Order: sequence, then C-alpha cells, then structure tokens
Amino acid sequence: MKVLGILTLSCALVPLASRQTWPAEGGFVVRSLVPPGAGLAALRKAVTGAHRRLERPDCQRLFAEFADASGRPLQEGLDALGQTGAGYLALVLFADASGRPHCKAGGSYAFTMPGSRVIYVCGSQFKEAADQNSAKAEAVIIHEALHSLGLGENPPSSTEITARVLARCHS
Repeated sequence: MKVLGILTLSCALVPLASRQTWPAEGGFVVRSLVPPGAGLAALRKAVTGAHRRLERPDCQRLFAEFADASGRPLQEGLDALGQTGAGYLALVLFADASGRPHCKAGGSYAFTMPGSRVIYVCGSQFKEAADQNSAKAEAVIIHEALHSLGLGENPPSSTEITARVLARCHS
C-alpha cells in the first residue's frame, strides 16, 4: 500500500517536472514554476538578458566585489560549484510568489533568502517593471542571484546593490 502511494505521488509530480525548464535563446535553460502566460514570458526574457549581461567580464566582477555573511567573496561560491555568474542562473529555480505577503504589500519585484536557490517572483509587479524597463528587470534578476549566492542586505542596502549591478552590467 505504501508503494502505491509513492508511485501515485511520483506520477503526480511528473507534469510539474516537465514545466520546470524552459529553453531560452542560445541553449540556456530557465528553471521556472511560474505559470504560463505573460508573467513567464517577461521572466524568461529578463533571465535571458541577465544571463547575456553576466557573460561580460565587467558584470561578472560583481561576484568578486560582494561577499557572503562570512566575508567570503561570492566568486568563491561560484568556483566551488564550477560555475560562472551566467551559468549559475541555470541552477536557480524561479517560483511564482504573487500570493505571498512580500508581493501583496507592493514595491517588490522578486525576493529570495541568502543561500537559497529559489528566487520568488511577484508576477504582475515583475511583468510591469519588465514592460517599462527591461534593463531594470534584468538588474533585479542579477540582484537576486547575488542574494541567492549568500549576499545579505543592510549593509549593503538594496538600493546600493542594484546601483552596483546597473553600473557594472548595464553600461
């Protein structure tokens, strides 16, 4: 009886697993649990743009400039994973957080916890930001990837992190 329950659960998860990866341009894969629609399209475009920007050496330097709570440069975490900043985006899972308090309160486009490989996206707010300014949406993705690798906040402030991302990656 237990085996049947496990098989049933496994079979139920198969459709979810098939929706988790979305090929983007150049063979790069975006792992997402964001429902299909305009929000997913905006996310895929922003992640693909962030990936392209992180392939540039000036942008990649962000990972050497920022450190985790222990003072270790984020680049060391990437090196331990055998990844570049651009490659790391393929390891991150983007999830819809439209119903979460962070998003309902307004003012947030995306969020994560330091060290988590899940970046939560505030669907309609993110789509609106991406529609208005694609560079800003790409900066949000890079900003959250820095947090995902262990960067805390305050210090540096959220504004300072984003300003640094824009300075390094959007020139």
